[in-house]
Parts: sequence; structure tokens; C-alpha cells
Amino acid sequence: MRYWIGVIAVFANLAESLTSPIIVKGPSCQETNDGAVLVTADCVDSTFNTVIIDAQKDISTPIPHRRISGHFNGSKIDFNIYLPESEWKGRFFQLVYPLQNSTAEDAEIVFGAESGGYTNRVAGGGGYRADAAVAKLSRTIAMNYYEKPKSNIYGYIYGASGGSFVTAGAIENTLNVWQGGIPIVQAVPISDPNNFCLRALAGLTLGSQKDAIVNSVRPGTDTSPFVRLDAVGREALREVTELGIPLDAFEDFEGIAGNRTDFLQTFRTMVIPTIESFDPSYFDDFWTKKGYLGTEKSKLGDFFRKSLYEYNATIEAVKVGDGGVPVAIKLNGVPPTPPEFGIQLIVKSKDGKSSLGTFTAQLDSRLKTAVIDLEQNSTVLALLTQGTQVNVNNRAWLAAATYHRHQVPTRDGFYAYNYLRDTDGQPKYPQREVLIGDTISFGASGGCSFNGNITTKVIVMDALQDFDALPWQATWYRAQVQKALGPRFNDNYRLHYVANADHFIDPVPQDQLTRIVAYSPAYQQHLRDLSVWVEKGQQPPDGTSFTVNNGQVKVPASAAQRKSIQPVVDLRVNGKERVTTKAGRRLSFSAYIEVPPKTGFVTSVEWDFDGTGKFIKGSLGTLQTVVDVKASHTYWKEGTYYPSVRVTSHRDGSTKDKFAQVANLGRMRVIVN
Repeated sequence: MRYWIGVIAVFANLAESLTSPIIVKGPSCQETNDGAVLVTADCVDSTFNTVIIDAQKDISTPIPHRRISGHFNGSKIDFNIYLPESEWKGRFFQLVYPLQNSTAEDAEIVFGAESGGYTNRVAGGGGYRADAAVAKLSRTIAMNYYEKPKSNIYGYIYGASGGSFVTAGAIENTLNVWQGGIPIVQAVPISDPNNFCLRALAGLTLGSQKDAIVNSVRPGTDTSPFVRLDAVGREALREVTELGIPLDAFEDFEGIAGNRTDFLQTFRTMVIPTIESFDPSYFDDFWTKKGYLGTEKSKLGDFFRKSLYEYNATIEAVKVGDGGVPVAIKLNGVPPTPPEFGIQLIVKSKDGKSSLGTFTAQLDSRLKTAVIDLEQNSTVLALLTQGTQVNVNNRAWLAAATYHRHQVPTRDGFYAYNYLRDTDGQPKYPQREVLIGDTISFGASGGCSFNGNITTKVIVMDALQDFDALPWQATWYRAQVQKALGPRFNDNYRLHYVANADHFIDPVPQDQLTRIVAYSPAYQQHLRDLSVWVEKGQQPPDGTSFTVNNGQVKVPASAAQRKSIQPVVDLRVNGKERVTTKAGRRLSFSAYIEVPPKTGFVTSVEWDFDGTGKFIKGSLGTLQTVVDVKASHTYWKEGTYYPSVRVTSHRDGSTKDKFAQVANLGRMRVIVN
């Protein structure tokens, strides 16, 4: 505890704490051979060695607690420590994400308290190192607040998506700062930008056939999507699924490739600029050199060349908004049927021989206008005047959609990428000099090499409908850990998959509730299991049993075989998951529910007969681990319905605990004539 020596004295006087920095003294943290900083319980990280406490306040909501607010001197990184008044059992929980602010959600604070812990929340931007500094500071503060100066305080770090990068940095590059970690929907060194490129390829090639795909992957399907697609669609769907986009996730086509998840904006504002920054010559090479789809003699190559939209135009008028910044331009012409997305405009010099800058916009052929997208370079927009020449094209978007082909990982174990290798194991396509994903993952994690040499106990939780952090990629990190730990592997690592869940930690949108469950209850239970594993040595439930074929992670149908902690439910009518009936005829639905052995009891059943995401509570008898429930419903209108039953289980069978109610769905198809 010498790390934060003197902190208690400072906290004895609040006025002093608001004006006097807390300067940490001790041995310096050392850099590893991989270039990361190894943070131990006693070393001092010079970047985060001076803390200023801005405020401490007793607050009554969402539960009575004391909030300690502070920041690191000389940085923009601030933090809050939330100390519940009661029920503390010697631990803390810490959610991390590169872009988060320092204010914890109410649910974080209450979950932490009800699970025997206080909560730390640090603003993103400092990688695992800023989080580690707060974790160490919080221990001294907690000892003082709870008047337990000799307590052994356990810490647990967790984070989803980009937060899994930070968590990975923490579990590999710290010692005795946290005792356990949970990377959620885990990203790995090939995830960004490759996974986004796969989604863009799907959007470009499959958009016109999306209805056929959606119908063929929904419950009760009677055909493969590959049968219903043209040659270009089949090739593209094969590529993106072999590389890991879950086939079933294409039911949410707008989520994968449309704007339900802001994908189009993300690809425009983040992915293309990232490629331009790291690899600026790629876009010209794509359209001019052998080995790239832009020149490839194939049906897919022909499709891309036919999809190219390009012409030269002259600005006739400029519309400006607030501050005199251009928001739209009128052109002397816009050819018919411009692409709905992916348009880039290159501002040309007066002689038309050089480029002065680029911006993106949405075209309207009827009005001959280009509505300028937000977040554009103001210097470039200042060049837009009447008579300015521009080249309008979608070259960059098309090229970026297959950038993953030229980013085949050189590290061992990324087996799905064998799809992009020939029979000799060599990449089929020219490879770029830089592997962008390595740099992004190293930076976002604060310096993680992903060597698998974890220093804490770890439970990884992934989602089987995730089209951002592709499910198979977590198995790569699992193999890294297994290689690094050897015989210690099973005592320190688990991998769990959540069925019928996607990438997002936020509440599930209403229109997705009939097919997606929130995964937060699952990681809440994993955090509780992790704390028992660390503090009492009690082994947590086994990880999920799975197989991987053609980039797709598959799990057994029964709970006993699947393992993990999620209940399994099978919904049928007369033993079938697809039925045809007459309007006005009453149907009897049966849901068979199983909870994996020794992981809890069924606590709720809800029905959504119309597939709209609006559930009604069903009846449930005494607490059981295996339940067969029935319900009846009559459809009065013709159409195709996708009814759903949502079930939850809880470790102790509690229906009052609002946390760790692990959910799953059973679904089927009803055709009403």
C-alpha cells in the first residue's frame, strides 16, 4: 500500500484535497520488450503520478454512496469512484472503454453495490494505464472510507468492443492491480478495419438481394440463402461468412450493412480515412494493378467496375449554413441513379490537373445538388465557389470494401483467413506493406501484444450474432492463452458465447427485441462468478462447447451439451418450427426450456406471438431447471409471423434480483393463409 502513501492524510482535510495534488512516490513502472508499460501494485507510472481530487460528495441516488471525483494533473482524463454506504465485501468493479466519460451509469453503481463492490469509472484515452492508476488509488480511498486499513481488496475490470482492447491490455500488462478481467465481444488485432470491410462488401453486393437473404436465414427456413442468390451474391456471401460474419445475423441486414447501426457513417468517417492515412496508395492500386478486384477478370470484378460512378462537374451555386460554412452545392449536372452512399468529391485546381482536397456528400439527381456530409474539412469546403471543378466518384468506398483481402494476418492461428490463401498457404492477393489492425489494436489497448500471457483470471464473453467482433476471433485469443499458460489454462481462463445476442452493450432497440437479447445480465453473472473464482477458489461454470466450420461458430442444441450459463429454449407448434395455418385457427405453442447444470433456475417466460418485440408475461410454476410451458394464440390476419418466447434464468432462482437474469429466445415461423 505504499503506492498511495499520504492519500489518507489528504482526505482528512477536504479543503486541502481540492487544492493540493497527490504526488505518487515509488519505483518507476518498467517497459516490457513489446513496448508496453508493466504496471504493478507498487510501481509509479510517471504519466499518471499526480492526482487532484476535485470533489467528494455523499449522494442518495441511485443508492446512498460517496462519490470521489478527480483528475490526473496535466491531462484531460478524469475519474469517479463510487463507494456504497453498506454491503461492501472487499471488491470493486471497473468498466472500461476508450471513448467513455467518467460518469458511471446508475446500473453500474447499483450492480457493483449489490455484488459487494464499489465502482470505478475513468474517462477513456489513457488505455489500461490510467485505469490502473485509479484502481490503485481507489484501494487506499476505500480502506479509509470503510475504516478497514488492512483489507485485501479485489478488483475486476471488464469492457466491451473497444473496451475489450483496454481489458486485454490490463490482463496482460499489469500485476496485482486487478485480479480478474472480462473482455466482452472481444476484438483482436485483425478486427479493425477488416470486419468493417466485410460488412461493406456485403452491403455493396447483396443489397439488391437482401430480402431473399433475410427470408432464408429467419427461423423455419426451408432453403439456403446461397441457393437464392446470383453468382456475385453467392461469392460475396461465401467470402464474408467464411471470414466470420454470422450467417444468421443477416436477418438484420440493415444492422450489418445499413444505417440502423450507423455503419454507413462509420465507414465514411472512420474506415476510409484510416486506410487513406496508413496506406494512401491503396486506392489507386485497387483500380490499376493486377491482383485487385478493380482489375480482376471475374463476375465480381465486373460487378465492381459496373458499380463505379464517376464524372466531372462544375459548381453552379453554394449554399452556406451557420458560420458561412457550405452545407450544399448545386452542380451543372448529376447523372441518374447515383449511389445512395459512398460518394466522394475531389476539388480540382483551376486547370483541372491537380487535386486540392476531398469531401463527401449525398447526391440528388433531380435537384442537381450535393448535400455535404457533416464533419468535413473546413479548409477544403472554403474552396467551394461558383465555377469550381469537382470530380465526383465512389472509388474509395468500392476499394475499401475489399481491403481485408490485402490484410491477411501474418501471425499464426487466424485460421478463417485460410480462405484467402492458396493451396500452398500463400495469400491469393497482393499484400500491403502495413497491417493496420496491429497498429490499431496496440494503440486502443494501450500496448497489448495479445500474446495470451494473462496475469489475472479471465472470462471472455462473446455473442453469436455479433457482426462487429466476429465470434470465431475469440477462439484465436483462447488459443493464445492456452499456448502461453499451458497446464495452468483451465485454472485461469473461460470462453462463453451468448446465443441470440449481438455486439452492442446498449439496451436492445424495440424492433430487435424479438430476435436479440441483452447480454448485460450474462456478463453480470460472469463478474459474480469471477469474484468467487478469485476470492474463494471455486471454479466457475465451464465455458461454452462449440465447433467452428467455415468461419461459423456453432453450439449444441441441448443445455447440458452446450454448457455455459445461458438457458436454452426450443419453441414449436406440434413439434415443428414452421407451420402453415388458417386465419382464425387457434395454435398451441410449446416451449421446452433447459438451464445448464448447476447454473440456476428458470425465472421468467414471456411471449411475443406477432414478432414485434412486445412481450407479454407467461405463467411459470415452481423453480425448476427444466420447464415445458405452453401457450395458445390465434392469428386473425394473413401473413408470415415470427413468434418468439423469451426466457430468463438466475443462479439462485431469484425473481427480485434485477441483475444477472440471463436471457435467451426461442423462435419459429407461422404462415397464416
